[in-house]
Amino acid sequence: MRREKPKNAVFLLISQLLSSDQLPPVTLAVIALNICIYLEVLHLSFPAIRSVCLSYNNVIHNQQWKRLILSSIFHGDDWHLYYNMISFSVKGRSLERRYGSHYFAILLSLFTISTGLMYLLIELLSFKILETSYSLESCAVGFSGVIFALKVLTTHDLPNGPIYIFGCITIPSKYTYWFELIIISVLTPNASFAGHLAGIVVGLLYIYGPLKPLVDYLSGVEMIFRVNRRPRFYTR
Repeated sequence: MRREKPKNAVFLLISQLLSSDQLPPVTLAVIALNICIYLEVLHLSFPAIRSVCLSYNNVIHNQQWKRLILSSIFHGDDWHLYYNMISFSVKGRSLERRYGSHYFAILLSLFTISTGLMYLLIELLSFKILETSYSLESCAVGFSGVIFALKVLTTHDLPNGPIYIFGCITIPSKYTYWFELIIISVLTPNASFAGHLAGIVVGLLYIYGPLKPLVDYLSGVEMIFRVNRRPRFYTR
C-alpha cells in the first residue's frame, strides 16, 4: 500500500494559477498533465517513481527508453511539482506567445527528449572522469531540466546589462541561468546538477547549434520572430 502523497503545495499551485493571467493552451496542458499525474486522478495505475526516473543504467543497459519522457513529468513531492510548474508557467506564457502554440509544443517535445539524452551523456562523462558508478546509477525525475533549457531562451533576448544578486554580486543578465545552476545546487543538494546542466546545454544548442533548424523543420514552417510583436492568437 502506497504512502499518501503530500498535496498542500499542489492545492496552492492550483489556487495561484487560477488567480493569475490566462495561460496559453500548451503551457496549461503541460501543467495540468503534471498535476494529474502527481495526484493520480481517475484512479489510473501510475508507475512508481523508481520505475520512471532517469538513469544511465536503466535507459542504456536495460533499454528502458520510455524513461526519457516519463521521468520529466513525474515529481518527487508536492513542493518539487509546485516550484517547477510555477517557473514553467512564467516561461511557457512568454515563449508560447512568442513562438505560437504549434511551434512551442514541438519545441517542448524535442527539449524533453534532448535534455534526457544530454543528462545521460553528462552522467557518462562524469563516470569516465570520476570513475564512480554513482553517476550511472543516480536516478532523476522532474521537469526542471526542460525549464532550464527554456530559461536559456527567455534570457537570450534580454537587453545587455548587469543583474545584482544579494546587492553585491554582479552578473550579466543573459547568463543568470549559470548562477541559478550553482545556487540551486548549493541550497538544494538533492537537486540534479546534471539534469539542470543538461537543460542549459540543450538551450544553448537551440540558440547556437542544430536544434533550432530541427524544430523549424519539424514544425513545417520557418520561424519568424520580431521584437516587441506578439501574435494576437497563439498560432503561427
